[in-house]
Amino acid sequence: MLQFLGRLHILVLHLPIGFLVLAFLMELAARRTSPNLRQAVGFTLFWGMLSALVAAGLGYLLSLDGGYDESLLNWHRWLGFATAGLSVAVYFLYKKAAPQQANLPLFALTMLVLVGTGHFGGSLTHGSDYLLGGEKAAAGAPLALAFNDETNVFDGLVLPVLKDKCGNCHGPKKRKGDLAVLTKEDLLKGGENGPAITPEKPENSLLLKHIHLPLSDDDHMPPKGKKQLTVPEMQLLDWWLKAGAPFDKTVAATAMPEALRTALKASTQAPTSPLDGLKLEPVADDKLKKLRSEGIQVFPLATGSPLLQVILQGKKDLNAEQLRKLQPIGKNIVQLNLAASSVDDAMLAAAVKDMPHLNRLYLEQTAITDKGLAALANLQYLEYLNLYQTKLTDAGLVHLQKLPTLRSLYLWQTSVTPDGVAKFASQKPGIKLDKGIENDSLFGEVTLKAPMIKASKELFTDTLHVAIELGFAKATIHYTTDGKEPDSTSAVYKEPLTLSASGEIKAIAYLQGWTTSPVASKQFIKVRHQPVSVVLATAPDSRYKGDGDKTLIDFQRGGDTFRSGKWFGWQGFNCVATLDLGETKDVSKVTIGAFEDTGGWIFFPKGMRVSTSADGKNFKQVKEGSYPVAKGTTKPGAKLFTESFATTQARYVKVEVLSVLKNPSWHPNKGEKCWVFVDEILVE
Repeated sequence: MLQFLGRLHILVLHLPIGFLVLAFLMELAARRTSPNLRQAVGFTLFWGMLSALVAAGLGYLLSLDGGYDESLLNWHRWLGFATAGLSVAVYFLYKKAAPQQANLPLFALTMLVLVGTGHFGGSLTHGSDYLLGGEKAAAGAPLALAFNDETNVFDGLVLPVLKDKCGNCHGPKKRKGDLAVLTKEDLLKGGENGPAITPEKPENSLLLKHIHLPLSDDDHMPPKGKKQLTVPEMQLLDWWLKAGAPFDKTVAATAMPEALRTALKASTQAPTSPLDGLKLEPVADDKLKKLRSEGIQVFPLATGSPLLQVILQGKKDLNAEQLRKLQPIGKNIVQLNLAASSVDDAMLAAAVKDMPHLNRLYLEQTAITDKGLAALANLQYLEYLNLYQTKLTDAGLVHLQKLPTLRSLYLWQTSVTPDGVAKFASQKPGIKLDKGIENDSLFGEVTLKAPMIKASKELFTDTLHVAIELGFAKATIHYTTDGKEPDSTSAVYKEPLTLSASGEIKAIAYLQGWTTSPVASKQFIKVRHQPVSVVLATAPDSRYKGDGDKTLIDFQRGGDTFRSGKWFGWQGFNCVATLDLGETKDVSKVTIGAFEDTGGWIFFPKGMRVSTSADGKNFKQVKEGSYPVAKGTTKPGAKLFTESFATTQARYVKVEVLSVLKNPSWHPNKGEKCWVFVDEILVE
């Protein structure tokens, strides 16, 4: 809540500026030419004072977020406090003194301090040289990385990226999380959560993990709202770490892949459009209106622009005669949308020969084939081409190699092969290819995306329908329901599954000639007994107490972050919960949901003990299980732990979730009390 309130600072900060400046101007006018204005000075001063106090308070809360230049922040913070204090002094002196005796010098000083506050505030958001004509790099803007074979990889490439995107929070002056990343020593030393990089195991490097987290994740770096890494910059850090994080080698000595070299150089150049500088006469409005009256949607790209866009998307009755009507304005057409229309190869060839400046062409879900693409070879301005769900093959890509300005090509659900895509990409470095797949390495092998396992809930009492989805229609989904790893011989998914018992579904996407997808998995638990109450031996930490005791028995999972408000957390204690089933029942299994985030001192339990009782006083232990403790940094996530035992009759079930209690010896904060988080206890 405090963080949210702090971000309201940007909404409030303009109020004191407006009120105080207005009050000052009215006071000056009242002294010289308009004495009647003096009646409003006190009123305006009051609101200026009040809004200044609110803005200063909210600004302080915002500063706690971190991520700002410490020197600029200090100047802005203290001048902001001074502005608020001076506004209070001016207001009360004004109310105490006769109007004509108001302390004008103090008022003038307030204005000077206000100007200084605004200047340093602007410098925080726009750059320290903004007032004198400097520019702040736009969020995610690429750096100008000039380099050659003799450039030191770390000093000349990696370090500038780290300074630009990480230096404000993790530099020599400010070490958020006790972490700095601008020297070899600091990177290897790390911060509260351990070393930032581990050259011997690059996949475990915290730096690599945090930059690849989703932007919505609280641990994503750089934080949401700050300048983000560009794709080539992320590729650079990936490659550098996987090359062993060399600090003293040159570009040549590390054999940087040519594709990365090209991508870095291309990303540091200001993007230009081939249409820039194109001089065309505008088309008369009456011509455009006539075409629209005939069912051809044609509009200027912008008011007064001679460049035109034509939208014929979805026209299943499109014919050659309609396209010929575009011939008189063909030179002005830069965008042509024929998606899901009845256009064919012959119609396309006839149309585009009169559109030499075509820049964006939409052909998705049409009957276009490789033959039709031959007509595009002379489009010297074409940057964007969408061929989704067409009959394109590798042969058609040959025609597209001749397009000098092509930057974006969509090939999803076409018949192109991985070899064809790889060959095309190697001949047109820097092009964006959307193939309905994702790279699992920087430049090489392509991997199918993992399927998505979807259900309305993970805990159920009767039956549950589970769907498995995949965006790539040509691939086959193979799955298992017994927790075993699926392969190409496993059952083929055809329709939603109906579960009537607990189980773990695992699924892969498979297509011959492609790299099989990662395994997607999800556990589903059928719950037999709904406890009527639960008693805890030790209350959870006040910050992590869910929605009350019934959080542990409400059949709702806590989600993929421990901050969801659905988790119970204990620091330095075990979770000991006694569940009352309401009456004596047969029980044979207990499942708990737990969370792990070793960077946040949260570990999965090291074990679980289960005891049963008929009267709630005399308990008999029926099962004890143990689980391995993480031996290094792990990816945050939730997991279910189950213990089965011989069927026994009981009304009360005591579950002891055994915490690791203290951070293990490998942990950067070894010996400190660690956490155990539990979201659900299920009895079957």
